[in-house]
Amino acid sequence: MTPHPPIASDHVHRSRHALAVVADIESFSGRDNREQMRTRQDLYEEVRTAFGASLWQSCYSEDRGDGLLVVVPHSAGAAHVIGEVLPALDRALSGRRRGDPLLRLRIAAHAGDVYADGEGIGGHAVNHAFRLCDAEPLRAALKAARSDTALLLSDSLYETIAHDGHPSVTPAAFHAVAVTVKETAARAWLHVPGDEAAAAGAAAAAPARGSEAATTEAAPPAQTGGVSFGSGNVTITRGAVAGRDIVRHSARRRWWQRDG
Repeated sequence: MTPHPPIASDHVHRSRHALAVVADIESFSGRDNREQMRTRQDLYEEVRTAFGASLWQSCYSEDRGDGLLVVVPHSAGAAHVIGEVLPALDRALSGRRRGDPLLRLRIAAHAGDVYADGEGIGGHAVNHAFRLCDAEPLRAALKAARSDTALLLSDSLYETIAHDGHPSVTPAAFHAVAVTVKETAARAWLHVPGDEAAAAGAAAAAPARGSEAATTEAAPPAQTGGVSFGSGNVTITRGAVAGRDIVRHSARRRWWQRDG
């Protein structure tokens, strides 16, 4: 396996505003090794196809074993990803052959400042997207859904997309839910393509109160020094935060290194 080239050292801890999309495969750990590897291959094929070659090449991705992180540059437009790319992915999954491995995805998205260093991608925006993907309302919605994806948007991302007025996004199809995962307590917006009852049921079980302004993950705290420390699977170094176990980095796409 050819290693990916390292990120240039003069761009350590550089940030760009971007969309962080996390996808996680439902019931992955219960599969044998052969089926897990086949499912992973299918995941990447379906995601790449839904994004399209041009958009995919402009993104950055990291493998997470049972899922993946995709960081989409701000110039691509979050509304395009939410309104066109993810629905295309859901349609593709619903059309898979009966003999293919079951591929159902929890998907979460949040936009914010994303940091890059020599090890990959981090920051509060990335952490928040992962917290949303672990949220119980999202898990419950996918478990109950007839479709093969369930989507959870951060409060701020939902507000931005709702105001954009993208023709493929119907704000009323998203349901406010309360998310409590680790240090995060937030409001988020749940959508299940083609199965509003599943989203509404999950939302009723986790009614939202307050807004994302009260979360600890949505906005970074002020930095007061250069201390570097680690705790569990989270590492903080001078304001760059890397969370959750990282399996592999894909450093071929380094759009954050460009000025402007």
